[in-house]
Amino acid sequence: MSGTENRPPFNDPKHPGWYTDPNAGQVPSQPEAPHPYSYQPGPGAQPYAGQQPYGGPDYNQPMYYTPQAQPKGLSIAALVLGIVSVVTFGFMFVPQILAIVFGHIALGKEPAGRSLAMAGLIMGYAVAGIWCLLIFIGILGSM
Repeated sequence: MSGTENRPPFNDPKHPGWYTDPNAGQVPSQPEAPHPYSYQPGPGAQPYAGQQPYGGPDYNQPMYYTPQAQPKGLSIAALVLGIVSVVTFGFMFVPQILAIVFGHIALGKEPAGRSLAMAGLIMGYAVAGIWCLLIFIGILGSM
């Protein structure tokens, strides 16, 4: 019965012995070997060669990066000039020509802006074609 007197009661948190370690006063029979991953370098300290900073194995995960944005300046210029030529019905003559020129240059130099360049080209050619048709009809009508 003397062994049970030193133990704290099982479910009595108000008893002061309940929070203490029952093995606190005992000396271990043999020293425990340190865990192989137990050493952690202090803040700002460099780990020695061959050791991972957090003690775990090296997984050789690939580096992830975000690719740089592709340039689309000429494609956007072709699209804007195509929109301007449609909105002004081609009365300025210059936007549809520039939309066609910038669209063709952008198709060669900017593969990321292909859809923008194609939209500018379509609008530029449509307005230029309508004007060529109107000029042709005007020349035929004056004869």
